[in-house]
Amino acid sequence: MKKIIILMLALMLAISLAACSGKDNGSSNTAGSSNAPDSGEADTTTSDESSVTQPKATEENVKSDGYDKFSQLKIGMTESEVNAVLGEPERVDKAYYYYIVTVNGKDLELEVWINTVDGLVTYISGDFSGSDYRAEFADSATDLSKADGLESGEINTYDACVSTFKTPGFLMNIDEDGTKTYLWVDADDGYLKVTVKADGSVEAYSGYC
Repeated sequence: MKKIIILMLALMLAISLAACSGKDNGSSNTAGSSNAPDSGEADTTTSDESSVTQPKATEENVKSDGYDKFSQLKIGMTESEVNAVLGEPERVDKAYYYYIVTVNGKDLELEVWINTVDGLVTYISGDFSGSDYRAEFADSATDLSKADGLESGEINTYDACVSTFKTPGFLMNIDEDGTKTYLWVDADDGYLKVTVKADGSVEAYSGYC
């Protein structure tokens, strides 16, 4: 009797092991067959992410038109000419007109001084060097490694700046007397602001690099 029970138990154990083995194989096959859908889903996700990312990049480019607008401004413009470029001012304080543009996806305030006597622009300014904006102006071709030449006096004109820093500066402000301030930003977020007189000689500079 004991032998019969032992044989029955052994038979049940064998059937149980066979069933587990079959289940494992089934799971493995299922995983194998699901690899293709999973891979397809991954591809779909990547495709979806790309379709989302591209419009976002395009939107940022559209929003970052502030410097393009700023560069159209000229000393001697009228208020209506400025408004045609920048839109209506955000606020006006006597002769100071403040306009909002977008640079690097963020709002930036531009300052335009319009003479109350003749109604012509005499000063234009935008602080593009702020940390929220200057990434827009980063240029891998810009080399600020010899910026100490400003301190030594070796770099004493705008042309010398362009030659030494390897790229033209971005105009940040201009006064009716011809004084201008330019901005350079390198790929490592180092930057320099250099103010030059009407004759092109360096008047002041600031920044870090």
